[in-house]
Amino acid sequence: MTVRWERFAGSTDSFAIRLAFMPDPDQGVGADPADAASWGAIQFWVNGQNLCAHVDQGEILQGAHWYLLPLLEWFAENWNPLLHEEKLPNRNIAETAAEALELTRNAPPLAGETETVSWEEERYEWRARHAIRTARSGGLLPNIIIRRLRDLIEVSWNDEPLAGTPDGFRYSCANGAALLHPEQVAKPLYEVLVASTEYLLKDAPDGERLNRLRSALDILQAPAEEDTRVEWLAGLRETMPLTGRLHGVIPEHEMHTRWSQIVASLKSMGDTDGANEALATESSPLVVTGSCHVALMFSSMSPTVTENDVRTIGAALIGQYSPEPVAVELAGLSRSVPLDLSVRPWEHGYDLAEAVHAELDLDLSRGWVDIAALIDRLGITVLNQRLDDLKIRACSIVGAHHRPTVIQNAASSFYDSANARRFSLAHELCHLLFDQSTAQKLAIASGPWAPRGLEQRANAFAAMFLMPPDLIERAIADAPDPIHDIAGASAIANKLHVSRRSLIEHLYNLTLMSESERDELLQVAQEQ
Repeated sequence: MTVRWERFAGSTDSFAIRLAFMPDPDQGVGADPADAASWGAIQFWVNGQNLCAHVDQGEILQGAHWYLLPLLEWFAENWNPLLHEEKLPNRNIAETAAEALELTRNAPPLAGETETVSWEEERYEWRARHAIRTARSGGLLPNIIIRRLRDLIEVSWNDEPLAGTPDGFRYSCANGAALLHPEQVAKPLYEVLVASTEYLLKDAPDGERLNRLRSALDILQAPAEEDTRVEWLAGLRETMPLTGRLHGVIPEHEMHTRWSQIVASLKSMGDTDGANEALATESSPLVVTGSCHVALMFSSMSPTVTENDVRTIGAALIGQYSPEPVAVELAGLSRSVPLDLSVRPWEHGYDLAEAVHAELDLDLSRGWVDIAALIDRLGITVLNQRLDDLKIRACSIVGAHHRPTVIQNAASSFYDSANARRFSLAHELCHLLFDQSTAQKLAIASGPWAPRGLEQRANAFAAMFLMPPDLIERAIADAPDPIHDIAGASAIANKLHVSRRSLIEHLYNLTLMSESERDELLQVAQEQ
């Protein structure tokens, strides 16, 4: 088919887009003239894979063919949430957005009618902001989901069936995900959007839709857009989704109101420099490349975080601010290690823990890891605060002008256990060491709304750091009973200063017991 115009931008090794306009095979029959002029093909490349490559009736095609103007309009309309909204709809249930949307397709079995409607609407609206396929207008686009994940962009995809797909049609890339720097996505995407819009305007300079699209694209570079983007990054609301829908609340208005309240709260604490540092971002004209501490923290907390928790976290951010650059031993050990989506998080966490042990060469002669002493040695401040959100175990903060800090939630049920507090400190140490952004910022709440991959990796790090293989071997040798017996497991857990559950799961991961032995021990431990 004849190509009338084509534009390629980006790098196929990371993120790229190729868009071409071609003559409409139906010659505009049954289509709006503006749509008919936009018939063409599109390719999205991620980490060397062409996500639009597909097979149709035995023929291999490299691009998705359809009317592309609705897709261009969708990108312009949803630009800010697409590249800045992290929180998944309803539940933080999976590592990637594509997987989460699949798992949250249906409301919980015991949900009532109104709860089910709210659940479905929440998912529908989130998907409409992030799934490329929602802009297909009858075409067969791949199921690609784009969202923010901390200071990176997550692109995930799967082969979710699409109603009306003809027999013999399938996309070549079934399932996958990648994490990319925001500008790696924003720049090529915007370049192609602008260039393709300008091309279409040459043939229809008075076209209402095209001129509206060009205006929308121009607005995306306005300085005022940064505030809206930070509001999407934080993702906070005043009411739960169901309550908000019953009262006709618009989520975007709620986010603006909550963010304005948070900014006002921080600035009222009497430390202007501290508040400004906590709210400082790094941005390009198209995207926030480095979130502020405040948005990073609240993006990992419940969308309806209480005012009390806002004040508690805000006070900690202000209190831990340092006008001079912070210099502690932690800085020499820390480095940004993004999630590797090709590696299981628990394996990655184990590897990082062993690497830190090798670097620190800790004295393990006592038979257990003194995590509290290490935290103190590394210059990490530990604060004990009560949060209304009982599901948060702890929070971590660090930055060029923020002292490395762990906030332990004294209201959490885990706070009463010395072993649980030790595990929590090791978990937060992983965040402080490896989860800083490229701008050396970290603010995260370890709870149900934090990125699942980061939490799984930090849990595995904590287990391996507190229970390294040499200590495990010594403890097993000294145990009076076999490790497959609850008495033996209890003795080893006591020696290592960890919970029995953590030990049993760790022994299973180290292949020192079978799945059935693990399950039996966990059952016995729970009953005692």
